[in-house]
Amino acid sequence: MAVRDPPPQKRRKRGIVRAMVLAMVFLGAVAAAAPWAFSNAALRAEAASQIRKLTGLDATSLGRAVFVVLPRPHISLDDVRFADKAGTLRVSAQSLKVNLRVVSLLSGAIEIASVTLGKPDIEISLDRQAVPPDSVIGRAAHAAPGTKEAVAADAARLGSLTLIDGRARLKSERAGDEILIDSINVTLDWPKPGAAAYLTGQASILGETATIAAWIANPAGLLRGQESGASLTIDSASYSLSAMGSAASVPDWQFNGRLHASAPSLRAILEAAGHSVPLYAPLSDFNLGCDASIDPSNAVLSGLRLRFDDSVFEGTLAFQRRGSTPLLSGTLATSQFSLRPWLPGVSPAAERDGQWSQEPFDLQKYGNLGLDLRVSAGRLLLSRFDIEDAAFSILRSRGRLEAALIGAKAYQGSVKGRITVEPRSEGIGVQAAAVFSGVDLAGLSFDAFGGAEIYGSMTGAIDIESSGGNVKDLMRNLSGTAHADVARGQLGSIDLESALRRIDKRPLGLLTDIRRGRTPFERASFGLRFLDGVASVEEGVLENANLRLSFGGTVDFGDRSLDLHAVAMPPSADPRNGTGQDFRFDITGSWDEVSFKPDVRSLIRRSGAAAPLFEQPSNGSVPQDAQSASGK
Repeated sequence: MAVRDPPPQKRRKRGIVRAMVLAMVFLGAVAAAAPWAFSNAALRAEAASQIRKLTGLDATSLGRAVFVVLPRPHISLDDVRFADKAGTLRVSAQSLKVNLRVVSLLSGAIEIASVTLGKPDIEISLDRQAVPPDSVIGRAAHAAPGTKEAVAADAARLGSLTLIDGRARLKSERAGDEILIDSINVTLDWPKPGAAAYLTGQASILGETATIAAWIANPAGLLRGQESGASLTIDSASYSLSAMGSAASVPDWQFNGRLHASAPSLRAILEAAGHSVPLYAPLSDFNLGCDASIDPSNAVLSGLRLRFDDSVFEGTLAFQRRGSTPLLSGTLATSQFSLRPWLPGVSPAAERDGQWSQEPFDLQKYGNLGLDLRVSAGRLLLSRFDIEDAAFSILRSRGRLEAALIGAKAYQGSVKGRITVEPRSEGIGVQAAAVFSGVDLAGLSFDAFGGAEIYGSMTGAIDIESSGGNVKDLMRNLSGTAHADVARGQLGSIDLESALRRIDKRPLGLLTDIRRGRTPFERASFGLRFLDGVASVEEGVLENANLRLSFGGTVDFGDRSLDLHAVAMPPSADPRNGTGQDFRFDITGSWDEVSFKPDVRSLIRRSGAAAPLFEQPSNGSVPQDAQSASGK
């Protein structure tokens, strides 16, 4: 029987199968033989040539080099170094994998499709921007915008770059800054110089793993000095940052656009970045949104909405680098600003034993940041005091701090004040001045001391200064003046009018009854003159229709004690000749244990039954009973 030939269609299929088998056998043989078919020197040279062609970076490899065909053609190099002649970029990596384009390889050429760096250590200088012109990126950067050269350069092929477990240092010698980014695992996809570039992945920033996504709309235009749309997002468990706007690189890199940042604790972020926060400030629930204009030397945040510690601010902030003394300036407004969360970290003025602190002042811990801030607050909470409609400024330059309360409403009155602190050889110098009008003493004393003993509307002024190395020295060196007038008030826990009415009838009974009641008055006034920490009371007087109280003495701010003497009498009495009714008493002791001491001797003299106790015997000695009655 004759054998019939297969149909033409089957013969063609068999031919295709045979060709595929032969191709697979050939490729397998090539794959098996390729690692030994090229010398290390040739592979290193070819890889270096391709990287130099694309980026302008000089590449060297000190380790082995292997060419692998399957599953994808690539060159693997160990111990690789990259650098540009300008010193902008330096890279050292444990391994380099260069994936090649298959189509180019079949035509006999080697062309890079993507690059992977294993454990690269990258150093970038932010002060230099040189890009070699004899490279794909360099030609795009140096081409004039809108020319045929620019169009051609923008269409050249690039690829993608992947970093595995890398580390980067971003340095600026001009600004004196260094940023360290660790555990970098990102991919940069940049197919052409004129096409958009995308960066995605993760890295450790400020000691915490963060997800990173960045986009540049026109990288080639950005390199040529044109503006390009850009965005950046960094997101982690402890902070987030997003920016969207436009970027430019000439004359220096700069960004203009919308900025948003948030963190559960800004204080923790600042400390992780190596910036100390001298005062205790939680800076919790931090949230910032603004229009931003940022370059290496300046940052202007406008249309700002800033929130932290339950306070919300709106306004403008600016940051300027000025050599070693940066400056933060701005104007902010808020409905409520509480300084209470900041105060626990301030060193106490007094020790546990009730004496002034002797802890030395250390202005160095506050850094050298200059300040020029103006703030308006609908409500300002300071310690236990509540101030409304406050406008204040904070200026700091060369270590000198000036805080001014331009105007505020407090306790139904108005307050203005200014305090300056500056470094001196003995520690610090302090100057303080304030004027106040119509201040409700009851509300002020209740907030200050937890109870109201003096009532009335107070108007006055204070102007003092001091210097020293600690709080105790400041108090011992106080000098200056103060005065106050109080209208339509009361003295709590003392009834002086009743004392004058009863002093001739039941003088000794006053000792138990005088603390029951109050003393109303039409006006009261006094002056203080400070010298070496001791304030002398001058022209102290309190008056109403039935009473005139004169008082004087000293208040020792250094020793935290007082020694005041007062005499109450009817308005018609003459205190110079000692005639008429009068009631005398002293207020003495430490600030923590004030004693009210009536003049018991004069009360006993007024008592008919006790007066004989003060009759002097012939030998001039004081009777024992009189000594006991007078407490002597």
